[in-house]
Amino acid sequence: MTTPSSEALPTADTATTVTRLRTADDSGLVATPYPEPRLSWSLTSDRPGVLQHAYEVQVATDPSFSDAVSTDEVESDVVTDHPWPAEPLLSREVRHWRVRIRTDHGWTGWSEPARMEAALLDATDWTARPVYLPSDRGRTTPGPAPLLRREFELPAEPVSARLYVTSLGVHRTAINGRPVSDELLEPGWTSYPNRLLYATYDVTGLLAPGPNALSAAIGDGWYRGHLTWHKNRDVYGDASALLAQLEVTLADGSTVTVGTDDQWRGGYGGLRAADLYDGCERDLRQEPHGWQLPGFDDHSWEQAATLPLPSGLAQRAHPPVRIVQVIQPRQQTLPNGTIAVDAGENITGWLRLRADGPAGSTVTIRHAEVLDAEGRLLTSILRGARATDQYTLAGGDTADLEPEFTFHGFRYAELDSSPGVTIEQVEVVVAASDLPRIGEFHCSDERVNTLYANVVRSQRGNFISVPTDCPQRDERLGWTGDIMAFAPTACATFDSRAFLDSWLTDLGIEQRPDGAVPLVIPHVDLGELPPMDLPFAGTGAGWGDAATVVPTALFDAYGHRSLLSRHYAAMRAWVEFTADRLDDDGTWSANAQLGDWLDPAAPPEDPSRATTDSAYVATAFVAHSARLLADAALELGRADDAERYAELHRRTGEAAWRKWGDHARTTQTGCALALQFDIAPATERAAVGEALADLVRANGGRIATGFLGTPFVLPALSAAGHTDEAYQLLLNTECPGWLYQVERGATTMWERWDALRPDGTIDTEKAGTMLSFNHYAYGAVAAWLYGSVAGLRPATPGYRTVDIAPHPGGGLASAEASIVTPYGTASVAWATSGSTLTVDISLPPGTTGRFSAPAGWRRPTGIGRLGSGHHHLTLNANS
Repeated sequence: MTTPSSEALPTADTATTVTRLRTADDSGLVATPYPEPRLSWSLTSDRPGVLQHAYEVQVATDPSFSDAVSTDEVESDVVTDHPWPAEPLLSREVRHWRVRIRTDHGWTGWSEPARMEAALLDATDWTARPVYLPSDRGRTTPGPAPLLRREFELPAEPVSARLYVTSLGVHRTAINGRPVSDELLEPGWTSYPNRLLYATYDVTGLLAPGPNALSAAIGDGWYRGHLTWHKNRDVYGDASALLAQLEVTLADGSTVTVGTDDQWRGGYGGLRAADLYDGCERDLRQEPHGWQLPGFDDHSWEQAATLPLPSGLAQRAHPPVRIVQVIQPRQQTLPNGTIAVDAGENITGWLRLRADGPAGSTVTIRHAEVLDAEGRLLTSILRGARATDQYTLAGGDTADLEPEFTFHGFRYAELDSSPGVTIEQVEVVVAASDLPRIGEFHCSDERVNTLYANVVRSQRGNFISVPTDCPQRDERLGWTGDIMAFAPTACATFDSRAFLDSWLTDLGIEQRPDGAVPLVIPHVDLGELPPMDLPFAGTGAGWGDAATVVPTALFDAYGHRSLLSRHYAAMRAWVEFTADRLDDDGTWSANAQLGDWLDPAAPPEDPSRATTDSAYVATAFVAHSARLLADAALELGRADDAERYAELHRRTGEAAWRKWGDHARTTQTGCALALQFDIAPATERAAVGEALADLVRANGGRIATGFLGTPFVLPALSAAGHTDEAYQLLLNTECPGWLYQVERGATTMWERWDALRPDGTIDTEKAGTMLSFNHYAYGAVAAWLYGSVAGLRPATPGYRTVDIAPHPGGGLASAEASIVTPYGTASVAWATSGSTLTVDISLPPGTTGRFSAPAGWRRPTGIGRLGSGHHHLTLNANS
C-alpha cells in the first residue's frame, strides 16, 4: 500500500460528511478481537440524492497519518464490511483509520479518525492462569460465591492500564473497591469447552501509585449452576475460577503485570448462594469489610490454585448485559404484612430495595409473571425455578439490597420481612444485552401499538447473552426454532448483528459432524422431550434451519458479506444433513419432528401434534434452506453450490407438493409455507393464496399456526394480494390471536396463544407444563408490521436499496416505521384521508428507494427511483 495518488485531488462534495466509523466489533470495549477488522461507515449530507461511488481508507500508527497506508480509490457503492487495508494488528497494537468517499460531486473531506487497539490475539499473550479456591471445587449444590484478591504495588504514576478478564462462571471484578465496568453476568454463555470470551477494560483511572488491590467475586452462572428443567449442575465444570491479567504502563516508562496465579488468596463473604434459576441469598453479617481494598488482612484466607489456560479464548465482540431501565413500581401492603409489587409490565431483572432492620432479620422476595385467582403469585409455572432472593440484615445503617449473578422473569413480586424491618424504597431493575434500539413502529390503532411494544419487551427480556426462549422458568435456553422464527424481527428492532453473530459462532461449533444442529445453542443435554411417535433425530426441521435463516436475516438487515461467508460452512452442513435424510420420493418423513410447535389445535400434552403434517413441514424447510443456501452461494461467488442447491430447492419443493399439495391447502401453515418457500407451482399460487384467505375467513380471522407457520402467514397473505384477510388475522380479538393477548392485558408475547382464558384466569390444566408469558416467537408478526403495514424493508442487503411498499387496510388511518440502517435512518409514514393517501419517505445518504403504490391507489406520475432525502407523495384512490 502507498500514499494515495488521489491525495492531491480537491475536496468537492462539501455537503457530505463520512460519520459513524465502526467495525464488526460492537462490544464497546477499548480493544478489538479482530487482527484485520472489517470497516464500515455512514454518511450525512445536506443535499438529496447522495450516492457513494468510491471510497478511500487510510490506516496509520499515529493520528497525524504521516505514515498512512491507503487503499487508494476503491470503486464501491456500499458503506459496510470493507477489508482492512494494512498489515494485521498485533496484540496490543494501536492504529488509527479514516475514510473519505467520492460522490457525483467529487471527494468529501476525511472523516474524523477512529482509534483501533488490538486485544490479546494469541494464547501465548496470556501469562495469567485461571485461579479457584480448592475448598470450593466439587461443590454439587449452590453455595457461597468465592472471593478472590491480590494486592500489588505501583512504584510510579500509571499512565495506561488494561485489564483482560474472564471467568469460569460469572464475575464481578473491582480495582481498589471500584467496579471495572457496569457490565453484568460476564463473560456470558458460550460453548465453554471451545470458546470462552473475555473483556478488555481501560482501568487507568482506578489505579494509583503505591498499594492497589485487584479483586473479584465469582458466581456459578451458566458454567456451573442449574441448567434445564432437570436442574443439572456442573455441566461445564466443578470449579468457579477467575482469569485476569492487568498490564500497567507507568509514567517512568516501566511496566507492571499482575495476573491470576497461585499467589492469589480467597475466601467467602455474604453472598451465600447465587443461581440463575433459584435466585440469590445474601447475609450482610458475613461481608468481610474492606476485602476489595489494599491493606485488608487476608492471612486467614486460603491460597488459590491454578487451572490450565482455557481453549478458545477470544474477546467478546457483542454488547454486554447491563441495566437498561429502572421502573418505579406500584406496591401495596397485604393484610398479612406482605408487600405486593407490580412492575406494570413483564420484565427480566430484579428488585432493588432499601431496607432497615435489626441484625439477623430477613427480607425475602419471590417473583412471578402472573397472579392466581386469589391475587397471589402463581409460581407453579416456574417449575423448578425458585426465583427467590433472600437477604439477612446486619443491623445498623440502612442497607441497599440487590441480588447478584441471577435474574428473574416477572411482573409481580412479594416481599416478606421479619418483624422490625422497614422497606424504605423499591425499584424494578430491567437487565438485558444492551443492544442499540434501531426500529420503531406506530399506527393509528393503539391495540397494535401495544402488540408491537410487547414484541419489543419480549426481545429485550430474552436477549440476555444468548437468545433464549423465556426468562423465568427452569429453562432459559437458546432454542434454535424460536430465533429462526424471530430473526427478521430481531434484526429490525434492535441492532442484533454482533449478538447473533456470536450465537451463530457457537452454533457452528456445536453442530454435529453429520451437520445436525442441536435444538438449543449453546448445546446442553435436554434429556427427555415430549412424546414422539417416531425415533427423534436430536434435531428438528425449523429448529436446525436457524443455521440458514439467521445468517440470511443478518445479511439482509446489515449487508455484511463476511458474516455470510463466516457461517456458510454451517449453512451448507445443515442442508446436506437434511438432504441426506430425504426418502426415495424426495421427502423427509423418516424422523419425528417438533413440527408446527404449539399449533393452537395441538393437544396440551403433545404440542408437536399440529394440524399440518410435520413431514410436510420438514420437507418444506429442506427446500427453504436449500434456496437460502443457493442465494448465499451466489452472493459469495460459489457458482457450483448455487446451482446445486437451487436444484435441491426445486426438486424438494416439487416432491413436497406432489405428496402433500392437497393437504397443504387445508391449513394456514400449509398454505403459508407453500407460498413463502416457493413450493406451490407458479400456476397454482393464486389458488393457494385464495385457499389461505378462505381458511382465515372460515376461522373468523383466528390464527391457526404454531411456531413455524406464524412468521410466514401474514407475508403469504400480503404477497398473494389478500390484504383484507391479513388485517383480519392481525386485528382479531378472539382466541387465538395477537390482539386477544393484548386485550387480556399482555405486556409481552405468550408461549401459548391461549395462556389465559377469555375471563382472564389461568388455564390451570396447562400451568404445570409449558406456560410462559414472555416468549418472543409469535412476535415475528412485527416483521410484517415494518415491511407491509408501514411498508419499509430492504430491497438489497443492508438497505442499500429500500423497498417502500405500504399496505393500508384494516381500518387503520395511519402507520409509520423507521429503522436505523447501516446507511442511516430510513423511514416511511402514511396516512389516509378520504380518497387521498399521503406517504412521507426519508432515505439516508448512499441509498435509493423503490416505491410501490398499494392496491387501490394510483401511483403518482413521474415517480421513479427515489434518491436520498425526503419525499412527500400524494396518491388518489382508484375510482
